[in-house]
Amino acid sequence: METSGMMAVARGRHVVFGTGPVGAVLARVLHETGRTVVSIPVNEYGSDPIQATVMRGDAADFEFARRACEGAEAIYLCLSGPADEWEAQFPPVVDNAIEVAAAVGARLVHWDLAHMYGPTRDPIDESVPNTAKSGPARVLIEQADKIIDATWTGKIDGVIGRSPDVYGPGAIGPEFGSSFGGRVFWPALEDTEITLVGDVDSPRSMAYVDDVAHGLMTLGEMSDSGGHIWHLPCAPPVSPVELASMVIGQARSNADVGTTPRHLRGCALLQLKIVRADIGEVQHELHALDRPFFLDHSRFTSAYGQVVTEHEEAILTTLAWFT
Repeated sequence: METSGMMAVARGRHVVFGTGPVGAVLARVLHETGRTVVSIPVNEYGSDPIQATVMRGDAADFEFARRACEGAEAIYLCLSGPADEWEAQFPPVVDNAIEVAAAVGARLVHWDLAHMYGPTRDPIDESVPNTAKSGPARVLIEQADKIIDATWTGKIDGVIGRSPDVYGPGAIGPEFGSSFGGRVFWPALEDTEITLVGDVDSPRSMAYVDDVAHGLMTLGEMSDSGGHIWHLPCAPPVSPVELASMVIGQARSNADVGTTPRHLRGCALLQLKIVRADIGEVQHELHALDRPFFLDHSRFTSAYGQVVTEHEEAILTTLAWFT
């Protein structure tokens, strides 16, 4: 990874809230670069990173979280779970993390998903208004606003790292921020039909989980990143059909890709939303599934650089994890 800009001293203790795929990979990359890492599970969605000291307790409890974060230089919020649980789970943890970051003097780095923009133009940069109206999208907006407001008022040093949907080892379902992974990799490996949702021919930004983790680590160490939202770097947009075809080819699979005629896609999305429970997990982003979705990360790369993983390499690594 190539970086430039103002570097803060951030080689000491780092605390990661959340042990889903993004949190687990972040713990690994922090460990690999010489940090002491503490991971705090927030819910049952995830697994314990072997590179971190795992502390169990109520992530929304101030005294527990303060003990876990004492002496930390950076605190990372990598929260995941089913979208219909965000409203109950996320706000207490974010509120507590703000108070703890203020108490211990640590930078607060928050990862979220780019589901808050609503129907808009492409490419989408950080200046695009948050117009999505669904409950899960509003939860994301409110938590990001809290952190930015607390930073601009001088209470904490906070920063937001925002990504499109992720995929990669462990990121195989919507509870982990991936509406693509589980829908493609399992069927490809089992030689069954892959069912894609929405406009499957238009390019979409999708992020490899390791690239997301490296971007968050960069935001944790760059002293001039605070108080802002940053789109995290990812490989160039590709269509879901193209990415699924890459998976099928590299898996040497006989799977077929099921698609819907363009003039019927709106009806198909509505039908899927009604009859399939797993679509309920991504209904808050259906507005972005029926059109191109290009998340512009040029502001980040202009400031700090970052070499991203090409989709072909990311798919190989993900398939190796499955097998």
